[in-house]
Amino acid sequence: MKPDAELRRIAKVARGGSGRSPLYRWLRARHDAFAELVEENRPNWRALAEGFAGLGLTGADGRPLTAPTVRRTWWSVRRDVAAARARRAKPPHPPAAVPAPPPTATRAPPPPAPTAAPTSPASDGADALARLRAEIDERSGRKRHG
Repeated sequence: MKPDAELRRIAKVARGGSGRSPLYRWLRARHDAFAELVEENRPNWRALAEGFAGLGLTGADGRPLTAPTVRRTWWSVRRDVAAARARRAKPPHPPAAVPAPPPTATRAPPPPAPTAAPTSPASDGADALARLRAEIDERSGRKRHG
Protein backbone atom coordinates (compact mmCIF):
# COMPACT_ATOMS: atom_id res chain seq x y z
CA MET A 1 0.00 0.00 0.00
CA LYS A 2 1.50 3.31 -0.97
CA PRO A 3 1.73 6.11 1.61
CA ASP A 4 -1.00 8.72 1.50
CA ALA A 5 0.64 12.13 0.99
CA GLU A 6 -2.48 14.00 2.09
CA LEU A 7 -2.70 12.03 5.33
CA ARG A 8 0.98 12.74 6.05
CA ARG A 9 0.36 16.49 5.56
CA ILE A 10 -2.67 16.43 7.86
CA ALA A 11 -0.79 14.37 10.44
CA LYS A 12 1.99 16.96 10.43
CA VAL A 13 -0.54 19.74 11.03
CA ALA A 14 -2.34 17.76 13.75
CA ARG A 15 0.87 16.90 15.58
CA GLY A 16 2.24 20.40 15.27
CA GLY A 17 -0.83 21.99 16.82
CA SER A 18 -1.09 19.64 19.82
CA GLY A 19 0.42 22.17 22.23
CA ARG A 20 3.04 19.58 23.12
CA SER A 21 6.75 20.09 22.61
CA PRO A 22 8.69 18.06 20.08
CA LEU A 23 10.42 16.39 23.06
CA TYR A 24 7.06 15.40 24.57
CA ARG A 25 5.89 13.90 21.28
CA TRP A 26 9.19 12.04 20.83
CA LEU A 27 9.02 10.58 24.34
CA ARG A 28 5.33 9.71 24.02
CA ALA A 29 5.86 7.85 20.73
CA ARG A 30 8.69 5.83 22.29
CA HIS A 31 7.35 5.59 25.84
CA ASP A 32 7.84 1.88 26.50
CA ALA A 33 11.32 1.70 24.99
CA PHE A 34 12.51 4.85 26.79
CA ALA A 35 11.01 3.61 30.08
CA GLU A 36 13.06 0.43 29.81
CA LEU A 37 16.16 2.47 29.04
CA VAL A 38 15.86 4.73 32.10
CA GLU A 39 15.00 1.76 34.33
CA GLU A 40 18.30 0.09 33.46
CA ASN A 41 20.36 3.01 34.75
CA ARG A 42 19.61 6.13 36.70
CA PRO A 43 19.08 8.78 34.03
CA ASN A 44 21.60 11.57 33.61
CA TRP A 45 19.15 14.30 32.66
CA ARG A 46 21.87 16.76 31.57
CA ALA A 47 23.37 14.21 29.17
CA LEU A 48 19.91 13.30 27.91
CA ALA A 49 19.10 16.98 27.29
CA GLU A 50 22.27 17.27 25.18
CA GLY A 51 21.44 14.06 23.32
CA PHE A 52 17.90 15.20 22.54
CA ALA A 53 19.19 18.59 21.41
CA GLY A 54 21.57 16.73 19.08
CA LEU A 55 18.49 15.10 17.50
CA GLY A 56 17.07 18.56 16.89
CA LEU A 57 14.41 18.31 19.61
CA THR A 58 13.41 21.38 21.54
CA GLY A 59 11.21 22.33 24.44
CA ALA A 60 7.97 24.25 24.21
CA ASP A 61 8.09 27.21 21.82
CA GLY A 62 11.43 26.02 20.43
CA ARG A 63 13.38 26.73 23.60
CA PRO A 64 16.61 24.78 24.16
CA LEU A 65 16.34 21.72 26.38
CA THR A 66 17.63 21.70 29.94
CA ALA A 67 17.98 18.79 32.33
CA PRO A 68 14.96 19.83 34.45
CA THR A 69 12.86 20.32 31.31
CA VAL A 70 13.67 16.81 30.06
CA ARG A 71 12.96 15.28 33.48
CA ARG A 72 9.61 17.11 33.89
CA THR A 73 8.60 16.30 30.32
CA TRP A 74 9.33 12.61 30.92
CA TRP A 75 7.20 12.66 34.10
CA SER A 76 4.35 14.29 32.16
CA VAL A 77 4.57 11.65 29.45
CA ARG A 78 4.55 8.85 32.04
CA ARG A 79 1.50 10.33 33.77
CA ASP A 80 -0.39 10.83 30.50
CA VAL A 81 0.39 7.35 29.17
CA ALA A 82 -0.71 5.76 32.46
CA ALA A 83 -3.98 7.72 32.40
CA ALA A 84 -4.66 6.77 28.77
CA ARG A 85 -4.02 3.09 29.51
CA ALA A 86 -6.30 3.23 32.55
CA ARG A 87 -9.08 4.74 30.42
CA ARG A 88 -8.70 1.99 27.82
CA ALA A 89 -8.75 -0.69 30.52
CA LYS A 90 -12.11 0.46 31.92
CA PRO A 91 -15.28 -0.85 30.33
CA PRO A 92 -16.90 1.82 28.17
CA HIS A 93 -20.17 1.71 30.08
CA PRO A 94 -20.96 0.65 33.60
CA PRO A 95 -22.48 -2.81 33.73
CA ALA A 96 -26.25 -2.87 33.48
CA ALA A 97 -28.06 -3.25 36.76
CA VAL A 98 -29.30 -6.73 37.43
CA PRO A 99 -33.08 -6.65 37.74
CA ALA A 100 -34.46 -7.56 41.11
CA PRO A 101 -36.06 -10.98 41.32
CA PRO A 102 -39.84 -10.98 41.32
CA PRO A 103 -41.39 -10.95 44.76
CA THR A 104 -42.04 -14.36 46.22
CA ALA A 105 -45.57 -15.46 46.69
CA THR A 106 -46.77 -15.09 50.24
CA ARG A 107 -49.15 -17.42 51.87
CA ALA A 108 -52.66 -16.15 52.18
CA PRO A 109 -53.83 -15.67 55.73
CA PRO A 110 -55.87 -18.56 57.05
CA PRO A 111 -59.59 -18.23 56.69
CA PRO A 112 -61.29 -16.93 59.76
CA ALA A 113 -62.47 -19.63 62.09
CA PRO A 114 -66.21 -20.00 62.18
CA THR A 115 -67.65 -18.29 65.13
CA ALA A 116 -70.19 -20.10 67.17
CA ALA A 117 -72.40 -18.57 69.69
CA PRO A 118 -70.82 -19.12 73.05
CA THR A 119 -72.75 -21.42 75.28
CA SER A 120 -70.95 -20.51 78.45
CA PRO A 121 -68.01 -18.36 79.48
CA ALA A 122 -65.86 -21.45 80.19
CA SER A 123 -66.52 -23.02 76.79
CA ASP A 124 -65.87 -19.67 75.04
CA GLY A 125 -62.35 -19.53 76.53
CA ALA A 126 -61.67 -23.15 75.59
CA ASP A 127 -62.89 -22.56 72.02
CA ALA A 128 -60.71 -19.45 71.68
CA LEU A 129 -57.70 -21.37 72.98
CA ALA A 130 -58.38 -24.22 70.56
CA ARG A 131 -58.64 -21.77 67.63
CA LEU A 132 -55.38 -20.09 68.71
CA ARG A 133 -53.58 -23.44 68.92
CA ALA A 134 -54.92 -24.48 65.52
CA GLU A 135 -53.72 -21.21 63.97
CA ILE A 136 -50.29 -21.54 65.59
CA ASP A 137 -49.99 -25.13 64.43
CA GLU A 138 -51.02 -24.19 60.90
CA ARG A 139 -48.57 -21.30 60.65
CA SER A 140 -45.68 -23.29 62.08
CA GLY A 141 -46.34 -26.33 59.94
CA ARG A 142 -46.84 -28.64 62.91
CA LYS A 143 -49.50 -31.27 63.08
CA ARG A 144 -52.73 -30.24 64.65
CA HIS A 145 -53.38 -30.90 68.27
CA GLY A 146 -55.92 -33.57 68.69
